[in-house]
Amino acid sequence: MAWLIGSLPGCMQPVEPGVTTSFSTAKSKGDDREPPVESNIVRVTKFFSAEPWLTFSNDGTSRVNGFKCSVFLEGPGKPRGVFGSGTIIVCLYRVDRDGAGREVAVPLQEWEMPPDKAYPWRCKERTLLGWGYGLRLQWRDDLDLEGKQIAVVVKYVRDDGKTLSSTRQMLKVPRRGTQMLTVQPQKT
Repeated sequence: MAWLIGSLPGCMQPVEPGVTTSFSTAKSKGDDREPPVESNIVRVTKFFSAEPWLTFSNDGTSRVNGFKCSVFLEGPGKPRGVFGSGTIIVCLYRVDRDGAGREVAVPLQEWEMPPDKAYPWRCKERTLLGWGYGLRLQWRDDLDLEGKQIAVVVKYVRDDGKTLSSTRQMLKVPRRGTQMLTVQPQKT
């Protein structure tokens, strides 16, 4: 199952570190019609690549200050991604521990994307998982998350007001200067 998720992360898939390619090779046949827009979304799924970290600063520090992920909204018909007519909300939390060692999620930032703001993030071609959104999000400059444990939850607010949530994605933000590990297959 892990290999399936790793091979189908969504609209954009890292093939080499720092290089992102379209997932168009997995395009389904018969995709000449307009992508579906659905008001009755029943499930929200998100996928993160093995290296989701982004640097938006051009100051030469290589400070991680964002991430990328793919989001799929499913309608009631079949388990395939469609575009939604509601609002996508991405929530970022820092995960701390209280005195008893229990997890405490501290809300840090939310990105709210009604359909017009989510439109630029739509995939241009249908993937094996359907239509989705390839998000690239930068957190606020005042957040220093280097070496911290974070959680990301994607919510979707339907036109009727019902809110759906993805499962949380736990991630550890790399420290500056840390080499990102890329696993290469061993030659036999």
